[in-house]
Formats: sequence, C-alpha cells, structure tokens
Amino acid sequence: MQVEKLRQVKAAVLKLRQQLRAGEVYQSLPQRVGQLIEQVPMTPATTVITPNDDEVWSLVQELHQGLDDGSLVAITDEQLQQLLAHLGSLDPQIRDRGCYYLLNEALQQQVLTPDQLGLIFDQLIVDDVLFAHIDEPTNDAIYQRSFAILLISVLLYADHAGLKFMTSARLEQVVTQFTTYMVLETDTRGFVGTTGWAHAYTHIGNLLDELADENELARADKLLMLAVLIGRYQRLSTPLIFGEPERLSSYFALITNKDELYCDYLLAAFKDWHRHMVSQDAPASEGDWTRIFNRNRLLEAMALHDDFPTAVVDYLDDELEFLG
Repeated sequence: MQVEKLRQVKAAVLKLRQQLRAGEVYQSLPQRVGQLIEQVPMTPATTVITPNDDEVWSLVQELHQGLDDGSLVAITDEQLQQLLAHLGSLDPQIRDRGCYYLLNEALQQQVLTPDQLGLIFDQLIVDDVLFAHIDEPTNDAIYQRSFAILLISVLLYADHAGLKFMTSARLEQVVTQFTTYMVLETDTRGFVGTTGWAHAYTHIGNLLDELADENELARADKLLMLAVLIGRYQRLSTPLIFGEPERLSSYFALITNKDELYCDYLLAAFKDWHRHMVSQDAPASEGDWTRIFNRNRLLEAMALHDDFPTAVVDYLDDELEFLG
C-alpha cells in the first residue's frame, strides 16, 4: 500500500480514536466509521512477491521433529527470523503446518522466551507485513497479512497466560495497526484451492477476543475496534461462508458481556445497519445480495448463542422474525 495513502488512513483512525476517548463522538460513530471505510479507494493490482520455500523446508522438518520427540529446548532468534520470513508462503505445509504450528507449539511447550515473543511481535506489527497489497484486488499477500494477525493473537494469549512481553508502547501500536487493518481488509476468502486457509476474518475474531480481555486497554479503544468491525463487515461485498459469522458472533457475545457500553453500541449500530438497508433501493447486483446474506448469516449465528445479554437476545428475536 502506498505510504502516503496509508498515512492518511492512519491519521483518520487516530483522530477518531482521540475524539472517542475525549467523549466527542458516540451517537455518530457508525456514520463516522462508515465514512472512513468508504473513503479508501482500491488501487490496481501489483505483483506480489512470495518467498522461496526451499531454504526453510529442512528447518521446518528439524523443528517439527524436535517438538514431537521433546528434544527441542530452544529456538534461536535466527531460526525465528527464517520462519517469519515464510509466513506468507503459498504452501500450507510451510505456512500452516510449518510457521504457525511450530511457533504455536513452541509457545505451548515454553520453548520461546518473553524476549522472543517481543521479537516476533515487533516483526509482525509493521506496515510492510500487515498492509502489503491490502488496497488491491484479491491477491496472494492475504496469507502474510492474515497469519500475522493470527500469530499476534497467539502472542497476546501467551502474554495473558503469564509470558509477559507486552509494553504500553506495544499495546498502543497493536490498537492503531489492527484498527487500521480492519478498515482496509476486504479479502473474505476462507479455504482457497491448493494454497489452503486465508481466513482473515476468522483471525480478526481471534485477535478481537484477546484485546477484549486486555485489562490495560481503554474502553474507548475496545469500542472503536467493535465499531470498525461492524462498519467493515456491513460493507463487504464478497461472501463470508467459511465459519467467519460464527467466529465473530462469539466475539460479539464476549464483548457485550464485558460492559453495558459495548452492548448499547452494538444494538445502536445494528439498528442503524437495518435502517440503512431498508432505505436502499431493491438489491440489483451480486454485491448487494452478498451484503444482505452476510448480514443474515451473522444474525443467525448470533441467535445460536445462549450467552448474549437479554437486550441483544430480544433484538435478535425481532430481527429474525422480520427476516422470516
């Protein structure tokens, strides 16, 4: 993504965040978020450069063996760098069963140090990883972007479990970068041909869960991320059909039970969404119909939960009766 264009989006996110923290916006938040999302134009496709996996395959096999037989007691920083360099691999054996599995399992077996968690986080949170080709038509950079989000969620889970590496500066960074990421990410693909899972919106749900449980995070920041997710979801014109509505409905249940503020906002935003849809002309394109059915699937997934606040349950009952 072009540096100046990204700078403008980040500046708009920061301004909205500051206004929300100062109590200057709330009622108008759905509209403000919508305007922010709609002002980001797509750009023509450019060439995505993906890594050559030959150089990392032997390392993946070696580390797999060590984790499986219990002989691996440490992973060097250099080995971590090698794995992270292949997070955008088009080969699911390298990306999923390699980089992601190895780093996740190394965390479970306490092979990685808190300093190494910080090293991984600092590698993943940067613009070149999270925003590579994000404003272009569907492209292969989705794997790097999506799996960076997934691994950041795993790192936050580890931090919450006691492997402390997060600092106030890193927390500030993840809010800014992740909120901007949700404004920009439009790739809704789930499982893709021979390249496997893209699943950006499932991974978004994973990270939102961890940030909802982050005690050091201001309510205004959690509210902003909730608002941006709803606003972006509302405007997606390609289908979410690989479990993403179910995953995101779990986040909605989690966040709305945290504080009445989030419950009230979700209801206000969903009612605004409804008003917007019924005020539009009859759907006449694939994108129009996709937005309708994305919303229906989300409401149906939410209705299957038994852990929403009563006000949300009542709203869902009314909406699904309306749809029926």
